[in-house]
Amino acid sequence: MAIDTVPSRTAQRLREGSPAIGGEVVRIHLVTPRNPPSFWTYDHVLPALGKRCVFPNLSMPTVAGLTPREYEVTLCDENVEAIDFDVDADVVGITGYIVHRERMIELIEGFRARGKFVVVGGPYASLCPEELRGRCDVLFVDEAEETWPQFLRDFEAGTWQAEYRPDDKPDLTAAPMPRFDLLKVDRYHALTIQFARGCPFSCEFCDIIVVYGRRPRAKTVAQVMAEIAECHRLGAKQVFLVDDNFIGNKKLAKELLRAVATWSVANGHPIHFNTEVSLNVAQDDELLELFRAAHFTTVFIGIESPRPASLAETKKTQNLRGDLVASVRRVQSYGIQVQAGMIVGFDHDDATIFEEQLRFIQEARIPVSMTGMLQAMPKTPLHARVAAEGRLVGETTGDQFVFSNILPRSMTRLELYRGYRELVTRLYDFRVFRRRSMDYLFGKGREVASQTRIGGADMRLFARIMWRTVVRASPRRAWFTLSLLAATLFRRPSVFVDAVSLAIVHQALYDYVRALRPHLDRAIAELEAREAAPVPSVSV
Repeated sequence: MAIDTVPSRTAQRLREGSPAIGGEVVRIHLVTPRNPPSFWTYDHVLPALGKRCVFPNLSMPTVAGLTPREYEVTLCDENVEAIDFDVDADVVGITGYIVHRERMIELIEGFRARGKFVVVGGPYASLCPEELRGRCDVLFVDEAEETWPQFLRDFEAGTWQAEYRPDDKPDLTAAPMPRFDLLKVDRYHALTIQFARGCPFSCEFCDIIVVYGRRPRAKTVAQVMAEIAECHRLGAKQVFLVDDNFIGNKKLAKELLRAVATWSVANGHPIHFNTEVSLNVAQDDELLELFRAAHFTTVFIGIESPRPASLAETKKTQNLRGDLVASVRRVQSYGIQVQAGMIVGFDHDDATIFEEQLRFIQEARIPVSMTGMLQAMPKTPLHARVAAEGRLVGETTGDQFVFSNILPRSMTRLELYRGYRELVTRLYDFRVFRRRSMDYLFGKGREVASQTRIGGADMRLFARIMWRTVVRASPRRAWFTLSLLAATLFRRPSVFVDAVSLAIVHQALYDYVRALRPHLDRAIAELEAREAAPVPSVSV
């Protein structure tokens, strides 16, 4: 029997005995909330790319793929289009991460105020279901491959449950293809697919193993190749495999890479692939060669810290098996750019960590480093530990660039914020970024496909980027762009396209840091005021 706290008009009608569909097609509207400004959103430069969002959230195309074709399904991504709260839909589905918390609640309330039947799922709902119970008609916790079809059957019968949670992790080999065709593909810079879920490692701060478990579960090679072919048919030039660790199962990863390489060669390397891997990829030459052959041009790696004690503390043991700089450079030698995830604020981090991080990133030639402060995410081992130690100062906002909810052990909170502000400012300083970008461009290995072939669309994109980073830019930015492009054009023309990409990426990250600084300045001012406040005297 269904038990929702605040029934929508649809729910009320069903409870009164009316059939769920009344002989008509059930209309389902799946909504993704807008992303708050972040390191990865590239808000200021998307117009130069002719796009509205970097890539879509894969959740809603996945849910749409799980929905039988007799239902009418529409997708709305607020990042690329406006939300219609009066949409003609029997069910409105909403997803999101912790960073979407406030907007998700606004959407839930907005749709329910108009009598819509609202269901909610996704990472935030799975990690913090207690914060959403009673706010929506139906709550989905954890993966929905089994529970969404069950809900649809229950909904038609008028006997849905208030909460759905699977008995076990779903078998991804039975998952249907996501409905990429329902996306407004031309508004995204890249499309997203997924091969596997789960990660074999146990990093203390990570919520991935909480949500997906430690045993990687994968789709078949045939499933993924069909998804790649569909993305290609829809016009995608770049595909991001969103696996949190694509090589969690190396054997399966190699099987897929061989198939992608064969497809890529047969089709003239039409797609650049990107994904996330662990640093132990550097210890497997066969794996690296397969990545190159399959035309993977960028990988994101959670390096976290150059300090061994901090890595050991957070159980990032896979990063302790070799020299970090040598490992990164080995990946780069296969023509693959390494983007890094870095963290400051571990218990073994003192006030010298900021300079150490900068030296490492420069020496490793990592142009793009997503550097943030340590966060204790809900349900993680780190959250439990610091809470037990009395060092949890609040719940996470999901944004590690403006807030840490942990009292540091080896420095003051003020030292953490001041050091972090200085670190991110220096990371994307014109001169500092140019130096490591040049080192990377001239030191990287050869890609499997030449990037010197330029078509009409590429020329139009290049013109927009030059307009943004040279013609309409400050003298300093114009010099930065022109000097970077000229150096590569004369010294190594094969990496010219990479240089253009880094020029626009730097503008995005430089602008983001400028927008970030006022938030950090306010936090620092508050901490300084607290330290300066007189301690009340106690009379004896």
